[in-house]
Amino acid sequence: MRRAALVFALASVLVLTLLSSSRGTWAAPRMDPLHQTVPTRTPTSAPRTPRPATPTGEAVEGTPTPSPPTGTAEAIPRPTSTVALEPSRTPASPESSSPTGLPTPLSGGGLWDFGDAPDPGFPSLAASDGARHSVVSFEWLGEGVDDEPDSRQIDRDLYDDGVVPGELNACTQQALEVEITVRSRDDPEHPYDAQHLLYLNVLVDWNGDGSWSGRVHCPQGVVASEWAVRNVPIDVSSWPDGALSALEPIVLATGPLTGQVWARFSLSYAEVVSGDDWDGRGAFSYGETEDYSISVSLPPTATPEVVKPTSAIVTPSPVGTTPAAGGSAGPASWRSLLCLGGGALLFGLTLVLIILALKRRSRLLLTMACVVVVVLLAAFVVLYKSDLRRAGASAGPGLPGVLPTPRERLVPTAAEAMQPPALSGAPSPTAVLTWTSTSEPEDANGEASPSASQSAVVTPLPSLYSTRDRFGFGVAISSVEQYEVDQLHAGWYLDWSHDPEPARPRGMEYVQMVNVRGGSAVPGSQDLERIARMNPGSLWLIGNEQDVLWQDDLTPAEYARVYHDVYALLKSADPTCQVAIGGVSQPTPLRLQYLDMILDAYRDLYNQIMPVDVWNVHNFILREERGSWGVDIPPGISVDQGRLFEIEDHDSLEIFRQHILDFRQWMKDRGEREKPLIVTEYGIVMPSEYGFSHERVRDFMYATFDFLMTATDPDLGYPPDDDRLVQRWCWYSLSDTVYPTGNLFDPSTGQITPLGLAYGSYVVSH
Repeated sequence: MRRAALVFALASVLVLTLLSSSRGTWAAPRMDPLHQTVPTRTPTSAPRTPRPATPTGEAVEGTPTPSPPTGTAEAIPRPTSTVALEPSRTPASPESSSPTGLPTPLSGGGLWDFGDAPDPGFPSLAASDGARHSVVSFEWLGEGVDDEPDSRQIDRDLYDDGVVPGELNACTQQALEVEITVRSRDDPEHPYDAQHLLYLNVLVDWNGDGSWSGRVHCPQGVVASEWAVRNVPIDVSSWPDGALSALEPIVLATGPLTGQVWARFSLSYAEVVSGDDWDGRGAFSYGETEDYSISVSLPPTATPEVVKPTSAIVTPSPVGTTPAAGGSAGPASWRSLLCLGGGALLFGLTLVLIILALKRRSRLLLTMACVVVVVLLAAFVVLYKSDLRRAGASAGPGLPGVLPTPRERLVPTAAEAMQPPALSGAPSPTAVLTWTSTSEPEDANGEASPSASQSAVVTPLPSLYSTRDRFGFGVAISSVEQYEVDQLHAGWYLDWSHDPEPARPRGMEYVQMVNVRGGSAVPGSQDLERIARMNPGSLWLIGNEQDVLWQDDLTPAEYARVYHDVYALLKSADPTCQVAIGGVSQPTPLRLQYLDMILDAYRDLYNQIMPVDVWNVHNFILREERGSWGVDIPPGISVDQGRLFEIEDHDSLEIFRQHILDFRQWMKDRGEREKPLIVTEYGIVMPSEYGFSHERVRDFMYATFDFLMTATDPDLGYPPDDDRLVQRWCWYSLSDTVYPTGNLFDPSTGQITPLGLAYGSYVVSH
């Protein structure tokens, strides 16, 4: 008996010791291999203070360690020009440049700085209208600059020394540094300040076809634009006092081709304005262009955590982590097997102990066995509660059956999902709109979706927002600071709450929200005034989905009252703030009727039109049926059915765009066309088990981005924004455990998902 008790005690100690180790170690064999292969970047310096008035959609990364420049000659400043020379489209008769590489002073034209990539093929020669700069004495790349009568073919420029690209990895986001030099910061004829910025553009031939145009796609979801960096602003006035050069960080989303590819780096005193594509042509008054043949290779087998520009630094997985699928078993594997064996042994001994206790009628042995069983069950529940929750959400062959709350029924149950779709589910579009589509979504059968076949008719230039500032995301759980959101390159976010001192990673805008569930505002009036004064000019959302039973759930009159009080308080505390109505779940006819009832109630209560600075809507595609899955029926409306969308409609691009058209038409009919429209929530909430794979979700996201970026209408759009239909949008979500299909980051590991990589690469490539 004593021997059995000793063996029992030793086995208990062994198993409990292994259980007390980190879950991420002993449970590692279950971990998704993607979590081990997604590269992350850790900035090596603190984020820079956001520059004012930066008209660009590009985001920059932390400053990596630079390699020494390849150029050895010094650029000697030339005499200050008093007249800014505007170049002709064809250079004048050449003069010979100095054999030392020092630029010859300009006397009204003649010498230019050209690129030197192979021509024919890339536009480098004057006859091909290659990129060229007439005055190179004010700012340049690297330490030296020269000018010449024409492009020095091939790769023979004397001062291509602004970049040391090293070797890049295919289908990743890579950080580089570009050295920018100016002659003087005190020239009144050529100032540098927030209104006079330099701009950097980078072209890379990712597909090796001998030209710079279009985009390429990687299997992991990365989109690499050949206009890899567009109009990144360089604010020289933000450099340290007295500095005449600086290393400016940039990020490239690389393509799948390996080998040598040609790249062009162009510095200018004005933005490159060339629609959706710039192929490296044109004349510039100031700056320099440098061309490089750079090497692209496959990523190393041990995936790097930190990608730096000039060295292949690989951060190997720590000891005890899981090998990739198909690899050999490592320490985590044998530890897990040992834990499994110990658990089986302990379970067997516990059964023996129970039998002996019952046979000998020993309360002590029976108590010991019961204690061990309870401890094991408690440890299992604590360590695997998230797995149990996910497993509990499955009923039948991978179909969710347990809903988040008794009232919230966005997703149908397994039985509902198996029902044949009704023939009258999705409405037929009643209007036609064309836009630029950069991807062709596939349907559930892998075939091209008809909705992706659109005409490329408009690519308006942003006049109100940079590309970055248009893209946002929602933070459903945790804090935004727990994720490396700089990888998304987005400009704003919301977390369905309010904060007097919100986190602003890399200068992102935080959108405040007043919670109005129950008809009363949270925070209270004093806190609301304080937050508004501390954050002047903020965008405020009053409520969230007041049309949905398990969200704010307000009748039109209830919402009108609370909106009136909150709007007045916000405007009194901060007259510069922007106030938006709470977003209804989707702009269907039923929800538009609900909004009409709100406007009518406000007019009846206060004898005036409801003041709205910014119109806001969500754009999900969910069933409207009382007591069914979806978003049910809005409060105050007596019908039992609206749009009976089916599961397969959930990612319909036709319905998505028709919703936007319908809402803009509704705005125009009520005299609200002259106001901006934002979509503060949309995405995919259906689980992957319903057929919504990563590829399907990614393609839907791409297609909606294409539409939102380019869709205009001269009769419905917002005139100050080139008649764009939508000004800003917010993907759902950054991370969520209830609706994880659209997650940009994994909430359990904090790592970016393949969908997050696709999001970030899209923003960078535009």
